Amino acid sequence: MFFGNFQHSIDAKGRTSLPVKFREALAAAGEPKLVLTQYPYWRAVQALPQSVWKELEKKVLTTSPLDARAQRNILRFYSSAHEVDLDVHGRVLVPPILRDFAQLSKDVVWVGMGRTIQLFDRAAYDEQMLQDIPPGDVVDFFG
Repeated sequence: MFFGNFQHSIDAKGRTSLPVKFREALAAAGEPKLVLTQYPYWRAVQALPQSVWKELEKKVLTTSPLDARAQRNILRFYSSAHEVDLDVHGRVLVPPILRDFAQLSKDVVWVGMGRTIQLFDRAAYDEQMLQDIPPGDVVDFFG
């Protein structure tokens, strides 16, 4: 499980350090790679451990090529995917297409989302966190 948020920077080449806590969780789970893709609900990069990506691939492969709704989603999110390795310094290279999509500038925030991780531009993350969740949209995870 990934949780918490960690502020980092991203350099001009698109490299940013994956938080140590997340690297340790990946190593403990034997996850050597991440798959980066667009996140569907806001401008962020979603980082999935390879095993989570493989589960998603199985679902995508069962989708009919004539299912227009599914194909639009595959085109948008699956086709933007990039498999990445961590370098020796624990950095991830975020491809330009994903940096542009998420509008990543110098200051970024890594956010643990349970089974996945998201990477936000700092300003976009701050804006997202300032928005109230309407009472009808609050999920009761305890009930």
